[in-house]
Amino acid sequence: MSWSFDDSLTTDRDKVRLKIGDTDTNDQILSNETIDALLTEHSDDVMLTTISSVRAIIGKYARQMNRGAVGMSADMSIFVTHYQDLLSDLIKQNRGNSGARYKSAFNISRKDTIESNSDYITPFANVGMDDYPGSGQRSPDDDSDDY
Repeated sequence: MSWSFDDSLTTDRDKVRLKIGDTDTNDQILSNETIDALLTEHSDDVMLTTISSVRAIIGKYARQMNRGAVGMSADMSIFVTHYQDLLSDLIKQNRGNSGARYKSAFNISRKDTIESNSDYITPFANVGMDDYPGSGQRSPDDDSDDY
């Protein structure tokens, strides 16, 4: 497994590493191969890859126990909590993965990628959901307030 990071951010992998904080060669978190596989899975979308990378980090470190020795301790729950907070922030930034409606500026392939994600939350409302053609309900001429 290889690991690399370049401050010039010339590759999508470097951009993902910067966002997840995996920039220290002495403290490597995810391999190049893992990030590249996630980039491929998400059609080179840096934000979705970053979200998946953070989920992978949480899964990796949530399994580790807190350790202590004479005068020293390592509390992994703090590390995991940090990445859970980062994940929440990234999802809010992305908005496409949180049930937000799509605007016409989205391209179809990105929409399909987001909707194919098993963690995608389907919007509870959509255009025309109250229209019942042929039933007389919610017709343009209907001024009634009956529910």
